[in-house]
Amino acid sequence: MFIQFKNKLLPNLFRTRQSGFYRKSLIILLLVTSIPTALLALATYYVGTKQIEQEVHRAHEFRLETMAGKLEEQLLQLEKMSTMWTFFPILQGNLGQMTVESFKKEIVFTHDLAKMLLIMGDSNPLIREVRLFLPDSGLYISPLKANVAVPIDNPEELEFFRSLYIKDMPQYWTVAQGYLSLVRLVPDEAPYGYFLTMIDETAMNKLIQTEHDSQSTAFMLRANGDWLDPQYSKEAEYRPFEYMLRRQVNEQNQASGSFYTKWNGEKYTVSFGTIPRTGWIYVSATSLSNLTQPVVYTSRILLAAGGLGIAIAVLLSWFASLQLYQPIVRLMKLFRSSRNETGDLPKDEIEFIERQWQFLNSESQLLHERMEQNLATLREIFLFQLLHDHLSHLPEDDLLRRMEQYGWETEGRTYYLMVVRLLGFSKLLDRFSEGDEQLVTFAASNVIAELAAGRFDQAEVVNEQELAVSVLVLMPEDTGHEEAKRQLYEFGENLIQSLSSVLKMNILIGLAGQSSAVSDLPEAHREVNLLFRFRNVQESNQILDLEQAGLHSQESLYPFALEKELIRSVRSGERTEALHKLDRFVEELTTSGGKEMIIRQGMNQLLGVLLQQIILSGISPQGLYNSPDLYNDLNKLREPEEMSAWFKEKLILYMNSLNETMSQVQDQWMQETVDKVIALMEEEYAQDISLESYSDRFGVSIYKLSSGFKEVTGINFIDYLTRLRLDKSKELLLTTNDKVNDIAYRVGYQPSYYYRVFKKHEGITPTKYREMYREGP
Repeated sequence: MFIQFKNKLLPNLFRTRQSGFYRKSLIILLLVTSIPTALLALATYYVGTKQIEQEVHRAHEFRLETMAGKLEEQLLQLEKMSTMWTFFPILQGNLGQMTVESFKKEIVFTHDLAKMLLIMGDSNPLIREVRLFLPDSGLYISPLKANVAVPIDNPEELEFFRSLYIKDMPQYWTVAQGYLSLVRLVPDEAPYGYFLTMIDETAMNKLIQTEHDSQSTAFMLRANGDWLDPQYSKEAEYRPFEYMLRRQVNEQNQASGSFYTKWNGEKYTVSFGTIPRTGWIYVSATSLSNLTQPVVYTSRILLAAGGLGIAIAVLLSWFASLQLYQPIVRLMKLFRSSRNETGDLPKDEIEFIERQWQFLNSESQLLHERMEQNLATLREIFLFQLLHDHLSHLPEDDLLRRMEQYGWETEGRTYYLMVVRLLGFSKLLDRFSEGDEQLVTFAASNVIAELAAGRFDQAEVVNEQELAVSVLVLMPEDTGHEEAKRQLYEFGENLIQSLSSVLKMNILIGLAGQSSAVSDLPEAHREVNLLFRFRNVQESNQILDLEQAGLHSQESLYPFALEKELIRSVRSGERTEALHKLDRFVEELTTSGGKEMIIRQGMNQLLGVLLQQIILSGISPQGLYNSPDLYNDLNKLREPEEMSAWFKEKLILYMNSLNETMSQVQDQWMQETVDKVIALMEEEYAQDISLESYSDRFGVSIYKLSSGFKEVTGINFIDYLTRLRLDKSKELLLTTNDKVNDIAYRVGYQPSYYYRVFKKHEGITPTKYREMYREGP
């Protein structure tokens, strides 16, 4: 029917005057619409491309300044790190006088020193290697060498490295062995050597590679115009574009600047600048052709469309009636192709389109429902990023727009933030195992979300893991501040009652003040978490209000007396008494301070005193404990009981090490003391000497001196003195003509007692001994 209508009716229609008028009107309409299109294309091409080139050029120069600042900051950070390294305890002492043989003997010390240098080299990706040079010893320490301590045998090389040792310059940049290096004297007072931190120029070059476009590049040059990365000099045939840019930059003879250049038919914007600290030149080039190509392409399309419209205007007028039906045909083809249907067109096109529209509408509703299911997760992720200041780069308007996209009503709303923290997990290990913190937090967040949904119109719960949950409440602006606080307090009390009964844990709630802007929420979140430090650890459940905190109203009562008693017990090696004093210290600090922050500060103070005692006793804390940051480990604990248990573990480990060290020291000291006593006995054997007199003279107890004397000599003090006196008397009997009584007095005996002792030990009298063993008259 439709085909017959088209073949019979339409030709007759076009033969009328109205059809001629229709064709003229259509031609005029096409001309009016085509000419502006052509003009728009020309304006788009000439204005759009120039504007894009200018904007890209300015953005390119800004990125250059940003990257130069970033590199400058990286080098400054290296200087700060190098300064911090000089305070390591292992660098103190007579390290500067040690030789290669000394390092070979001190295996443990050399290993610790190499390990320290290796850690220093891994602390920053820009560091190639860190070496410790000892100019007086003619060697350097390198963890990358097999022998660690490497002697410098080349006289010229040794003279060069000694020239870097400038006492008037504690820290400066130079070039050593072809690498940009940072020289830092160690230690600050009376330096004996210096750190040589060599920069990995390849890593530095990779740092600036921010473009992912194959037609863009960035690289670094030395101050003299040579390549910073030596790999570039080996790839000349593969990097013709970079070599061309280097030549053009060197021809500029300027510290910084920008210009345009062409390469292989493409236009580039090139910017370069100098890093003041090193004199390096940073060069970056970005293709403009890729950015302007869409504009050029669009302009050409518009020009072609305008010209084509003018050319076919007459032809289109003859087929106007057919074009009226084309949208319906195209729409039906689109529906049929989307459903993969084949065959003849249906008789009723409108009914077919209606049926297809209903099907697409149902599909859209299904997709909308699925999106709503995922919206809750997206909302929570967005709020988590917002509270942790990951969206600080977004302005207030963008944040509000995103919140509205996620379904929040922000118009005429104020924001209140509540942070819930679960305490006492370590006491529930009989119900939970270690690692179940996330499971407990998930359960708590579900309970909080259910309670919040029943109380507030708009409230969002964020599971922050690690036993912490945040709640953001959006309240109407006409709700008074006092009324809002009352509702939040009632909600907090309800939370404490519900969570305590379900989880059997202590609940700590922090309330921030009213926030009128979304961008203020990260700061409010940070302040609430700081507020938790002021909680009263003696209370089970608490609600802390940031507006009523009074953070500076309470003074800390630090138990200095108990600290002294504790350190005294540690020094004397009384482990039980030291642990008892530690319990009393924590108890008094908890009772007098009450606030978590005060307790944490007190425990940090005690840790500092203990570390000082460890260093004074000659033990390295880094070698004693495996943790690189004891303060950070301590600050992760929240409960006083956890802090006390952690401190006891560290204290016992130190006292065990101290006992081993003291035992060795005491054995050596007793050996030296006994040697001194024996030397004095050799001189004073004829006098009235005793063990008591020597114990008073050397300040040691009689018991320790007696046991030490027997352990060193194998006999007790009296037997040793008797043997010494008898040996001296026998020498006098054989070498002099003195009377026996006089000899007895000379060795410290009464004659009668001397006779008895001599005969008891020798089996004969002194006179008989002289007669038997004396030679000559």
